[in-house]
Amino acid sequence: LKFKPNIDVRGMRADEALEKVREFIDEAIMVDAKELRILHGKGNGILRELIQNYLKTEPGVSSCRDEHIQYGGTGITIVELS
Repeated sequence: LKFKPNIDVRGMRADEALEKVREFIDEAIMVDAKELRILHGKGNGILRELIQNYLKTEPGVSSCRDEHIQYGGTGITIVELS
């Protein structure tokens, strides 16, 4: 099984999306990935906020930020793992 550094949680309910992101981060840490992209879409910004708040509490995450505007901006969160 090859780990992919991207995940798409667009259209999921908040709890569902968060669960997927948790599993994704755990897996990424196990395979020693350094940079991840979480595609949550723009919508009302609720998923983005939930996901970024969760990432700030995750010890394996060194930082998270919005993608550059020309690559998707606030619809995508870039995660740097420590």
